[in-house]
Amino acid sequence: MRGGGGVVVGYDRSESSEAAVRWAAAEARLRGVPLTVVHAWDLFPAVGPYSVPADDLLAAGEHIVAEGGAHAREETGDVHTVIGRGGATTVLMEAAAGADLVVVGSRGRGGFAGLVLGSTAASLASHAPAPVVVVRDHPAEGPVVVGVDGSPASLEALGLAFAEAALRGADVVALAAWPREVEVGPAPLVDAESLREFAGERLARLVAPWSEKYPGLRVRTAVLTGEPREVLLDAAVDAGLLVVGSRGLGGFRSMLLGSVGQALLHHASSPVLVARPPRDAG
Repeated sequence: MRGGGGVVVGYDRSESSEAAVRWAAAEARLRGVPLTVVHAWDLFPAVGPYSVPADDLLAAGEHIVAEGGAHAREETGDVHTVIGRGGATTVLMEAAAGADLVVVGSRGRGGFAGLVLGSTAASLASHAPAPVVVVRDHPAEGPVVVGVDGSPASLEALGLAFAEAALRGADVVALAAWPREVEVGPAPLVDAESLREFAGERLARLVAPWSEKYPGLRVRTAVLTGEPREVLLDAAVDAGLLVVGSRGLGGFRSMLLGSVGQALLHHASSPVLVARPPRDAG
């Protein structure tokens, strides 16, 4: 089983997976690419005293994925459906080979149960061959917000944020977090104001090439006081899409999805797009 290019989305009949299908279909339409709707099934419920025949499970899965395809066709025309046997992560990873984007709901059941609360979202965001979007039940309209810390993954996120904003005709809000300890800690820096000004200038320099590439977009940059997850979760309240790198400069480099990304996947109120770092970034 394999998917094609374009946008790939997981569907399991949950409310959030339906929202993901509709979001992914609109995204595919904006990009002018095909959409592949994917459902996972396995034999685990088919064993034991109350087992269900495998053929019945497969037939149920085919019905579910067809339903997801029908939802998608309300938003876009080029829709394909794929059903795969196995766990949610494995099936989506295989379907995502060659895809531009992988989309999943924030909460699932059946093949995609525990997506955000368990390990599946972290695994997809860390290892999927394409950027991953986690969609809430009722996505809202608003600017595209992106967190920037200068890491390779955050610079990749910055480029994706501008591309997504251009597709939607949305504004871009590029944010950097400024630690409170620099100004109010037990030993605040004397020249904290100058350092913060420098941080703002650095953020503006990182954003400038993308503003030049997309001159029609309205762009705002800001250095906000607080932990990165706090700053971005607050910004997500009014965002149409929140874009973040899979790992930043702080913390443990061996954690492919950093603590900020994990917090956003768990708690952000807007859809979250996790950008993969460039292959040569390590």
